[in-house]
Amino acid sequence: MFNNTSLFLSISTLLLLISCERKKSTEMVVSGSIDYVGNATIKIAPIPLHYKYSPEEEFVVTPNEDGSFSLNIAITDTDKLVFSIDDASFLLIADGDDDLNLVINRAAFPLEIDIMSKHSTDYTSYQTYLKETDGLDKRIEKEMNNYKAGLNNSAIELSKQKISIAETHLSETAFENLLAKAKGELVVNKIKSIEYRLNNEDFNAKEERIAVLETAKNDGFFTLESLEAQRAGIRDVSHYYARTFGIYDSVTQDFGKELAEYDIKRIAYEELNEKRLQVLDYIEDKKALAYAKLFLVAERIGELELTVAEPSYRKYLNDYSEFTEYTDFLTYFYNEIKSVSPGEPAIPFSLVDENGVTHTLEDYKGKYVLLDFWAGWCQPCLDEFPVMREIYNDFSRENFEILGISTEIDRAVWETDIAKFQNPWPQLYGGNGFDQETFKAYKGGGIPFYILVGPDGNIVRYNDIRATFNLREVLNDLINE
Repeated sequence: MFNNTSLFLSISTLLLLISCERKKSTEMVVSGSIDYVGNATIKIAPIPLHYKYSPEEEFVVTPNEDGSFSLNIAITDTDKLVFSIDDASFLLIADGDDDLNLVINRAAFPLEIDIMSKHSTDYTSYQTYLKETDGLDKRIEKEMNNYKAGLNNSAIELSKQKISIAETHLSETAFENLLAKAKGELVVNKIKSIEYRLNNEDFNAKEERIAVLETAKNDGFFTLESLEAQRAGIRDVSHYYARTFGIYDSVTQDFGKELAEYDIKRIAYEELNEKRLQVLDYIEDKKALAYAKLFLVAERIGELELTVAEPSYRKYLNDYSEFTEYTDFLTYFYNEIKSVSPGEPAIPFSLVDENGVTHTLEDYKGKYVLLDFWAGWCQPCLDEFPVMREIYNDFSRENFEILGISTEIDRAVWETDIAKFQNPWPQLYGGNGFDQETFKAYKGGGIPFYILVGPDGNIVRYNDIRATFNLREVLNDLINE
């Protein structure tokens, strides 16, 4: 049991931190108050090395009855922390010599915070930037969708506007990395726009690709400082760059039906990977290249069979052994995924259905069980349901069962969703969104996410099956066998 100022640090993360001897730890005091807490999750966390796969390292904030809080936070060589209330977040400067105090109005968070800090000037600039860009990302996303639909739009101009605001307020401040991040987002949007214009007459995709990447290189996009500021930026650029060769359309035409992006990425992995690596040719510094390749290797480990990912993983460990932070992370992540690979024992759970009845994995031993991690806001999850119902009806309950496991945060929303979709298989709830214990135990990175467990309680397939793609064939082979 933790008291009001306790910190939570996962055991796996602690072990990882201990192993990274290069990191020097000190403490930083963060105190303040919040006017309303309710059931909000409040935490402070360092920015992780990998945006999705790094082990959790977070300090839970539990205010006192009057809303006050005070934490002594262990910080390493990171220069930023993230203070978050549910999905809203605010960056903090990690400085052991700064007694930081925050007075938070939750309704106005993160745009309105009273801050006492030795870095008050930098925080003022950062807050001004947040206010002037409030809503801008949603506008850019909307305009990019218009671009995709072939409509007139201002997506690129709005991306440039964000850069201009960042230059005005963040240059030469502790938050200057957000300027590099905004520049990286513009590169991603420019690359996306190439795919959207592939069918336009007289459009030369090759020339446009070269022009975008050459400009990005001259603007410093491929330096280590820039890549670290973007975090997933190099992954996004290489991903969307590969799409500009029309590979997705070719795979869809070959199969004669619409496929989920996840399945296309598996089917055309070799071809897509060849194109992704072309982007890395623009990186000259070895550490920057190691940082960029880390994201591509991690994605292979997380999304492909380990037998496919293993060669690039082993080669990375050999080629970049001097960058121990990177190799330690990949080794950790590889072992995590290996622990839930086919042949390994399925991870037990105990979850309740809408009637409060507890279900465990042991209850379904002796049959094949598909664990379907989903949420009502996830359209690809919903797209699978019609075919899943057909398959569910075509197989006996003696041989096959589906367990829907919600990653929805709000139980009331989940109850509304299951009533709406009326799927005939058991629906289970654990709460906490992507922090849901069972989802995390299986190393889920996104949804839809599927695990097929065999009659013996071992994992048979790990997130490489879809009802709309291959589930029926897989079940036919397994059950007939």
